[in-house]
Amino acid sequence: MILAFFLAAGALLAQDAPVLINQNGTVAGVLRDSSGAPAVGVRVSAMARPDEVKDLLAASSFGALAETDSAGRFRLENVPPGRYYIVAGRVDAPTYYPGTVQLSEGKVVLITPGISVEGINFVLNNGSVGRANPELGGAAAWVIPIQTRIEGGGKIPLFVAGLFPVLRLTRYNGARTDVSLNTPSVTVSEPGYLNNPASVPDYRVTIENLPSTYTLKSLTFGSTDLRVDALKLPRGNAGSTVTQSIVVTLAVPAPPQPAGVRVSGKIPGDSKRGIYISGNSGTIYADGTFEFLGVPPGRHNIVTLDNPGAARSLGATLVVGDRELANIELGEISVAPLNSDQPAPPSPPEGRLPGVRITPASIHGRVVDGDTHEPFNAGKIVLNDNFGFPFPLNDDGKFDIPSLLPGSYILDGVVFGIGNVRLAIELDEQDTSIELTLTSKAGE
Repeated sequence: MILAFFLAAGALLAQDAPVLINQNGTVAGVLRDSSGAPAVGVRVSAMARPDEVKDLLAASSFGALAETDSAGRFRLENVPPGRYYIVAGRVDAPTYYPGTVQLSEGKVVLITPGISVEGINFVLNNGSVGRANPELGGAAAWVIPIQTRIEGGGKIPLFVAGLFPVLRLTRYNGARTDVSLNTPSVTVSEPGYLNNPASVPDYRVTIENLPSTYTLKSLTFGSTDLRVDALKLPRGNAGSTVTQSIVVTLAVPAPPQPAGVRVSGKIPGDSKRGIYISGNSGTIYADGTFEFLGVPPGRHNIVTLDNPGAARSLGATLVVGDRELANIELGEISVAPLNSDQPAPPSPPEGRLPGVRITPASIHGRVVDGDTHEPFNAGKIVLNDNFGFPFPLNDDGKFDIPSLLPGSYILDGVVFGIGNVRLAIELDEQDTSIELTLTSKAGE
């Protein structure tokens, strides 16, 4: 199977018309193990995502291969343009970025000509540690359906009270598989089952990161109460869908009515994110809607964090009064302000009516030599250490950073071959112009 892994990678690079090297991209990040330590000497690859979702399980083309160094760092180079899953660990039981063993929960990274995607950092699942052993006869898989129900017909939470609730399956050796509560099924595998059908372990099933605003009413697999008994997989039908389902039933107790109002809306695209208003967490549901309760009057920032894959944050700045605000739409912003997940009082509305939406601001600037005052044109601007979304310098050393919410930012001007300069900026609602100076010391 390992040999097939490398053959598939070579086949992808050889097929169709060749792609020029300068048209390819790079992907870099850090891989850690479940204890937080660097995952050293682990294979990482860019696996091409097929055009049809139905072909996901058959995906086997790889655009680049690498191995992590002593600090867990990896760099995938010369990746042809396309859509990829970044996978790490065993080829028969990989971990998909951003840290899931479920391919359907993997986040797609888009590679365009010449792009460098940084910050692809994730944790290697325990089940992906080590290498596949072909002598064991391969891994058999069981697809287990999942049904999550909310008493009274409520919506399934994906992010609530600053947490991502998950259903967790834990093997006897401690290896864990986590899936979101709206995942329709979970796939578990057992290496060597084909040679030893008695090797299938039992699983302990739990619901993790469930806040106190929800109660686990029941957790069953057929007639088995998984709150007290283990999940026992059926023998003899590996590779097929299990007929019984894991059924999760949650109740939402009536919360006390907090002072303030409700603010709600819908998130476009992938809804697996965290969301905050003035640093206080809200709730995102499986249908993509979000809500905040008890929001006080004033000017607030709404920001999404923990965004999937290479997606930017979404956000908006709006004025809240004494009435509910619904159907709030969030737009893409360049970078979230610092400490967007730290509670802070709202800014005064300054006489503006509730419901008013504040237009995002921009930072315009230039980077010049401190001695000659000539512009630097080979470099980039990075906000809040978010190297995944740099802003280039043009031929006049100028840069523009649009779509920013009020808040604190750290700006780094990086001039290739010279150095960098750092500046703290407190941005309000108006556009800001700055000039950064950096001495090249060319005459020394």
